[in-house]
Amino acid sequence: MGTNRVKVIVIVALGLAALIALSAGKGAVYASASAAGAKAALPKAVPTNTGVATTPTRGIPTALPSVLPTALATECANPFVDIDGNVFYGAIHFLNCAGMISGTDTTHYSPAQTATRAQFARIVTLAFGVPLIPPSGQTFIDVPSGYFGYLYIENGYAAHLLSGYTASQCAAANAAFPCYLPNRPITRAELTRLVVGAAHYILINPPNPDFVDVPNDNFAYQYIETAYNKGVVHGIDTTHFAPNRNIRRDEMAQIIYAGVITP
Repeated sequence: MGTNRVKVIVIVALGLAALIALSAGKGAVYASASAAGAKAALPKAVPTNTGVATTPTRGIPTALPSVLPTALATECANPFVDIDGNVFYGAIHFLNCAGMISGTDTTHYSPAQTATRAQFARIVTLAFGVPLIPPSGQTFIDVPSGYFGYLYIENGYAAHLLSGYTASQCAAANAAFPCYLPNRPITRAELTRLVVGAAHYILINPPNPDFVDVPNDNFAYQYIETAYNKGVVHGIDTTHFAPNRNIRRDEMAQIIYAGVITP
């Protein structure tokens, strides 16, 4: 194991240990850091009748992910008045302390608000350690250099984590080609596909789907099955994934957090 890898492991362990100590009672459950590496549990699941995707119960990852963010969380004060008691408090808090997410204002995260493609681009590039290099030019007509998500979208696109739309799709959205549609809500299927790609998971292709609404001819079938079998995503109930449902900001944080800590 290289020296840099050892340093990263120590940072992970210290960051998680700080969260463990100071996040108790906030609705998130953490395992303690061990000598072999940091062992992190996902926040507890919500009842299945809430309509919010539940956290998988397939076990707690015990190994470090192969892709680690360059800036890992240390404990910080919770600035958001609207996430206490949220089932995904742990994921939101961890990513906020790591500087990977921000609120809709200084004191609100707006967990139930729909997440957009631009918001996701910022979080996924930061969480998965994509180098943020000043772009040489503008790729998408609707993402100018002054746009808040410009740096993240351009670098996510260059790293093959993000993509725009086809000419016909842009035209259907009344947008000039090439377009990214940064303010468009991101669906559960789209986000899952992108997180699986960012985490570099090897795709599985089971013959029988786990969800009745994600058949094996769905564009995101292998990505959803891969993420589900790794415990990164779960359904809205035991048989439905709701792939076309726009994802909430708290769900987005949870899935990205799970993708980062799950090898």
